[in-house]
Amino acid sequence: MGIDHGTNYAGWATMKRGTPSSFGLRDYSKISMPDVLDAIYQDSYKLIKREQPDIVVLERPVHFKNANSVLALVGAYSMVTLAALHLGKRIEGIRPTELKMQTGKGNADKETVAAEMMMLFDLDYDQIAVPVLYKANKGKNKIGDVKERLFDPSDAIALCWAYHQKYINGA
Repeated sequence: MGIDHGTNYAGWATMKRGTPSSFGLRDYSKISMPDVLDAIYQDSYKLIKREQPDIVVLERPVHFKNANSVLALVGAYSMVTLAALHLGKRIEGIRPTELKMQTGKGNADKETVAAEMMMLFDLDYDQIAVPVLYKANKGKNKIGDVKERLFDPSDAIALCWAYHQKYINGA
């Protein structure tokens, strides 16, 4: 199971024999610190218990924009780690560079990773790069236009794939 942890959104995915079997997106955007950390722990615990993975793969937090990013990312990482430990699951870390290398390019952005996962596994782009739509007309943008995308599910699938490639296939 790969979990792309975050304090606003988190993606998760499970993979069996090198193929994604399920994935999704968790929304924590309306929960403030520090309460969001408890929500992440509780949610991760229930998700890991339900999916019963052998291994939980997380992206190791390695770079931060500011002190708030440190608190948020390390806090989310710690809550997911704690939930996995409490359920007796093995935890593996993947560095962001390893993740990007396994998707074909060492400098891949989130859009490229999502496109690679979509093509590799014949997935619906809107399900793994979830669109957030405009709810009101704003400038050139109309109601229903894509405002941004949440790449957390595609990142979670990529975490599973990177682990599979590195440790199972030995690539």
